[in-house]
Amino acid sequence: MLQRIQTVFMFLAVVAGVLIFFFPIATYISDTSYLKFFLHMVRELSSEPFNDMSVTNSSFEQWFTLPLSAGQLVIIILVFITIFKYKRRKLQIRLNNLTIFLNVLLVGGIFYYTTILEEQTGASSAYGIGAVFPLVAIILLFIANYNIRKDEKLIRSADRLR
Repeated sequence: MLQRIQTVFMFLAVVAGVLIFFFPIATYISDTSYLKFFLHMVRELSSEPFNDMSVTNSSFEQWFTLPLSAGQLVIIILVFITIFKYKRRKLQIRLNNLTIFLNVLLVGGIFYYTTILEEQTGASSAYGIGAVFPLVAIILLFIANYNIRKDEKLIRSADRLR
């Protein structure tokens, strides 16, 4: 049954997982450069922090963020698959727990990569809205698991009455 409340929470976790690709995770400002760290790339912008229009060539390779991007894609696909496993509630709970664990690893990876970038650039960093989305997804998946367990208890109690 796709109209259950836990499906809504899992779908919102997918939306949060997709939105992380569009918002910066961190911003680095120094005297000489201005970097924005997205999940799929690191962009070096002009030396003026508020001039996003002129993009200069980045000193960081594209592969730098590849593990984070690949991990986020796996998380999105796994949550999307979990939505359609509504007939197997115990499997759905396990898959959500796995996804929560992968999101925790993603948060750790984000902090690790932002620390590396901070050391390499020598700039001060400020976390952006993109760093919040994995945490939102974790909370949404916990709420979905709670509701799946509630459904499971309801079905078990109905089976006992028969």
